[in-house]
Formats: sequence, C-alpha cells, structure tokens
Amino acid sequence: MSLDVRQFEAGEIVFRMGDEAVAAYVIERGAVEILITKDGEFERINMLGPGALFGEIALLDGGTRTATVRTLAATHLIAIQRSQLESLLAKAEPVVQYIVRILLEHVRRASGGAPGEARTLSELLALAVKTGETPELADKLKHEATRMLTLATNLVDAIAEGQLELHYQPIVNFTNRRLAGFEALIRWRHPTLGMVRPDEFIPLAEKTDLIHRIGEFVVQQALADWPMLKPLCDGAVEGATPFMSINLSAPEFCKPDAFERIAQSLKTHRMAPQELRIELTETVIISNVEVVSEVIHRLRGLGVGIALDDFGKGYGGLDYLQSLPFSCLKIDKSFVDKMHQSDRSKQIIQSTLELSSRLGMSTVAEGIEDKPTADLLAQMGCVYAQGYYFARPMSIPAIREWDAARQA
Repeated sequence: MSLDVRQFEAGEIVFRMGDEAVAAYVIERGAVEILITKDGEFERINMLGPGALFGEIALLDGGTRTATVRTLAATHLIAIQRSQLESLLAKAEPVVQYIVRILLEHVRRASGGAPGEARTLSELLALAVKTGETPELADKLKHEATRMLTLATNLVDAIAEGQLELHYQPIVNFTNRRLAGFEALIRWRHPTLGMVRPDEFIPLAEKTDLIHRIGEFVVQQALADWPMLKPLCDGAVEGATPFMSINLSAPEFCKPDAFERIAQSLKTHRMAPQELRIELTETVIISNVEVVSEVIHRLRGLGVGIALDDFGKGYGGLDYLQSLPFSCLKIDKSFVDKMHQSDRSKQIIQSTLELSSRLGMSTVAEGIEDKPTADLLAQMGCVYAQGYYFARPMSIPAIREWDAARQA
C-alpha cells in the first residue's frame, strides 16, 4: 500500500463546511487556510503549513466538516482514510481507545455542542488554552499525534523503499576487552523526519501485519551481513563461537512456522546455528508461553542461543529459567545504571551472575557508559559487556573504522 498523496493547485477547495468527513490530512508540502462563513463571506481563522494535521476530529467523531479548507499554494496532502484510523484504533490497547473516547466527549462538552459536533485541530488548540491546558502542552500533543499518524502511514513505504537499515552494537568480552559479537538493531532512515527510533515505529508495526515483514527483514539482513562482521570478532569466551544477536517480537516468534523460517534462513546464509543468538523479552514469552516454549526448545536443539533480555525487569524471570533452556541472561540497564548508588541493585546483579554461572549460562550487562561501571562488572564476574562506553550501534562502514582504530 503506497501513500495516498493528493495534489492541489493554489486556491483549490480541499473540503467544504458541511461535507461528510471521509479523510484527515497531513500537509506534506504547501499550505492551507481554514475558513468559516460569516455574513455570506469566507473569513480566515487559521493557516497551516507542512507537517500539520487537519480534518481528524470530524473523521473520528463521524460528524460533518465544521469549516472549509482551501489551499494557499500548490499543496501536497497525505490522506488518512477513515478505515485506516479505525483500524489503528481497533488494534490499540483498550486504555488508548478509552482515552480517545474521553477526549472526544471533553471536546463536545467544552464546546457546548451536541454529540457529533466537531472542531478543527486549530480550534482544539485554542480550546485547550481556554480550559486550562498550557499552549506548550497542546503543541506537544499536536506534534506527537501528527508524528504518530505520519509514521503509521509511511511505514509501508519504508519497508518497500529500503528505508529500514540495521546498525550493529559491539558486544565485548570482559576478560580480554576484545570483540565477541554484535547485536543487530533496526533503524528507520525517514526521508523527511531523519532517523526514527525503533521504540516509535515498532509498536505501530506490532499492531499490523507489518511486524512480520520487519522481522523477516531483520533476520535476513543480519544473517547476510554476518560474513562481513564475523572476522572482526576476536574475543569470544574460550570454547564459544562469535555470535550475532537479533531481537524478535511476540508476533514474529509466535508464528506457526517461526522455527522453520529461522532454520531455513540459517541454511540459506550458510550460518552455523551456534553463531546466532535470539533475544527475547518477558513480554514475548508471556504472549503465548506454550508456543514460545516449543520454539525455544527446538531452536536450542538446533544449537541456536537464546538470551533472556532485560532480566530482572519483569516478574517471572526465575520461573522461566526453571522451565526454558536459555543460554544467556542480559542484565537490564536499569540495574547497571544504579549499581554505584544502590547496594540493592549491586546485590541483584551479583546474585544474577552467580546464578547464571551455576546454570551454565553466559551473561551480558547492558547500558555500560563509563569505565568504573565496566571495571566493577568485570570484577563481579560478568562475561560480556555492551554499552556506549565500548561502542555505540553503528553501520558496517563505521564498524570497520572503529575496529581499525581499536586495533591501532
């Protein structure tokens, strides 16, 4: 599905007051004016430029347009159809759907209008100021909503047009401070918004089938890049192999053919199963414990490593260690950050390291940002280190430069 971009010449009407609301619009290029009719003449109440969203309230509310919109220059508008918006809302968490309903009711009551009466986004901004919200908060909410809808609309094209890319963060052996492996981290290089963080677009993808296409891209690209990265790994623990870590979401890992797809990908790219490590969060596990457990056992039987990510952050970590054959624990950054200030965090890390050693699992400490933290974790017996102190996530050309400087 490509973007529905509509082009207008200067002075064209986008929609008129009283029209049925069939779409909301994001201004990609150009500008529009919002008009109301007064004494039989148009009166301008606002102007909007690139990045602005309009027409969304009537779309959500099912009402008619309460103003006329006309272009001020040659303008490109990205149309967001009612079905798109309804699909996103239907797949949103119940609390999000509830908040949307409450906000709409708030608008109706505050405007003094009957249910079904709608306002433009600019009118809502003015209303927010009158009802006690700060202009800064209203602007922030407007910006976030516009950005989210833009990302949701653009994500399909990001996959089709090759805007997604993988960066790789080095994972270092604490013993010799040499390179043991990499974690593949997805990035979206948006043509106008720049680099988009995964925590912005992955949740949107998980609400649609796009997450499957993104997951497939990550697996295939990481395994294809591995022959270029593996020769750089010179610091794996004795008896272990260099490894590539990838993250899979719950929808990906719970697909009926998850094991078969991963096994086939390894064959296609001629990668030894022992060189692949899949990182799973507790959220993935609890999404379908029975299915996840079966896939984990089959992958471990093949030789693939499985890491329990963000260990200590959830509620069922110890239970999963008892029932699932993890090969690695990743200590959550929240504990690493506090270990110098909180003896409790330090003791939790120490207990985790001792437990993993007794269970025959390796450990990775995430989020290491300074030398004192790295030195302390090494003294405590952590196996692998990951964090900005050692290296940030990088493209392959940047990794080559980093490795050359490291070897010099």
